[in-house]
Amino acid sequence: MIPDSLVSLKIAKKHVDTQEMKDRIIREALEALTHYYAANAGSVAFPEMCISTGVILRQFKKNTKNSSYRKSVHSFLELLERNDKYVTAERLKIKDKSLRDPAKITLQLGNQIKVNELPLVRESEKLAQRRMEQI
Repeated sequence: MIPDSLVSLKIAKKHVDTQEMKDRIIREALEALTHYYAANAGSVAFPEMCISTGVILRQFKKNTKNSSYRKSVHSFLELLERNDKYVTAERLKIKDKSLRDPAKITLQLGNQIKVNELPLVRESEKLAQRRMEQI
């Protein structure tokens, strides 16, 4: 039995190459990315922020032979794209786009965006709830 990664500091060599461990690493990495991007989902810079992760995950999806990994990464990329489109649409609605006062732009976007409507925030809340049920 592989120890839970929440409490294990070290993984035995016999567990490293198992399929269960690889599945867990992919799942937990995507969950961590979901939580990270959910914390920044309402940011003005969100669309630019997720570009590098998107490139790396698309490359991983293209090169992996495991279909379940491809599906997981694809669904995460779709989630990023939905949030990206939402933030981009809200950014276009900002009236005063003067770069003299960036805080004003951030404040305007913060007033427009409803945090509960952001796809990443909803998914992050679901993941946190599932984690609490497991514990």
